[in-house]
Amino acid sequence: MQFLQKPVYILQQRNTYFFFSALVVLVSLLLWAMNRNVESGDHYTYLFYLKGFEAGRYSYWYFLEDYIPDTFRNPGYPLFLYLLSFISPSVHFIQFVQWVLLMGAVIIMLKIIELYQQGYLIKNLFLIFVLLNFVTLSYSAYVFPENLVLFVITLIVFVEIKWESGWKKTILLAFLYGFCFQVRPVILFIPFIRFAYYLYFRSKEKPLFNIAFIVLFAATLLPYAFWNKKHHDQFNITPLEGGGGVMYLGYWSPKMLNVVEDRYWRNVMYEDALFNFVDMKDVPHHVKLFNNEWDSIERICSKYMTAKDTAVLLEMKKHPQLFVTYNTTYTLQREKLLKELAVQHYLSDLKYTVSLKTYTFFRLWYTGLTAKQFMSERMSVFIPQLLAFLTTFTTLLLFIGYFLYALFRRRDLLLNMMIPLFWCAYFAAIHVPFAIQSRYTIPVRFLYLFVLAYLMYHVHSKKEQQPTAIQH
Repeated sequence: MQFLQKPVYILQQRNTYFFFSALVVLVSLLLWAMNRNVESGDHYTYLFYLKGFEAGRYSYWYFLEDYIPDTFRNPGYPLFLYLLSFISPSVHFIQFVQWVLLMGAVIIMLKIIELYQQGYLIKNLFLIFVLLNFVTLSYSAYVFPENLVLFVITLIVFVEIKWESGWKKTILLAFLYGFCFQVRPVILFIPFIRFAYYLYFRSKEKPLFNIAFIVLFAATLLPYAFWNKKHHDQFNITPLEGGGGVMYLGYWSPKMLNVVEDRYWRNVMYEDALFNFVDMKDVPHHVKLFNNEWDSIERICSKYMTAKDTAVLLEMKKHPQLFVTYNTTYTLQREKLLKELAVQHYLSDLKYTVSLKTYTFFRLWYTGLTAKQFMSERMSVFIPQLLAFLTTFTTLLLFIGYFLYALFRRRDLLLNMMIPLFWCAYFAAIHVPFAIQSRYTIPVRFLYLFVLAYLMYHVHSKKEQQPTAIQH
């Protein structure tokens, strides 16, 4: 391993750390500048929520006289955008604040690394992986909540590891988890898993802190639940729709490659250059089955539509950049049907389900390469996508390799990484039943890249260089 001595020496240097830190800043700014005028798929809905708050209505249909209160999203990110609007209404200001949050997440992550290992080598490895996975740095320019959640989760992990148990930590974490839930409800089970862990493994450590934590967290769920009760007569801590629909599309989208469905959220999944689960010649047949099923769903739910609803629907269809919102009863019944159909489809098509969901667990961690991009003659389209695929896919292969090695030979490393690994595993597992979008794991990508850097360092380091033990 003589040939590694020079690179390792360079990675141990403070100047190398400053160089890679500056490079992360520059690359993130470059990506911000390149993408600041690119509109995300949720761009208009989020900005119209902001205007809705200004009008005193939580709905992106606020401008309709007979508007329907929102059924689609928890209010965390829209409220964040609304608060920023008091400083500036500019979208570029939102994007700049998100870039600041991204840099804040990088800084906090570097502080977390210090808690595990002194010196610059792991920090530099982490920064290299961040640069290679440049897709993570690009999200600050999009009106998406990923950067905000990335910052909040990184801060949560830092507080969990760094701070001693006490009222300050208990109260701060309860509200951080609560806010994080309102931005991305998928984290719902994590606070309860934390509560159960402390209850079972650390019961002697002032249980009052643990009880206070879960009570305060639960309290943060109530305002939105009461809002749903007031406007939809449903005491729900999550929106009325979403879960069933995403599960349903998660089944059909891989069967309808390159087709934009126009019955729900205009979702599309493109033919992948490497991995697909359908023969392209079967796609028209699947599209026909999908539309027939939606016709049935709409016929069943049509009895819940009133003349007023029909008039509002005609107005909504004049705004194709926004998703149609139906009345409470219609929404609930459709969500129930979609969930039942999704479960039925998955169970009746087990071979497809198992292969697709196994693929999904890993696909969440890398940027795909579509067949259209792969065949593109435009280098400006092909090269960035190819680089994004190669770097993220290679990183995933490295992670799998080092994780398996540690699992069989160095389990002490995995035990020391329990908190970052838990967040990564949770985000992958919780999204497996739903549609494939690698952006869903952006909030934990820094943790994922840190674990890889940590394992790589300690697997190849001398045995006497033991990692700092972290109490969980």
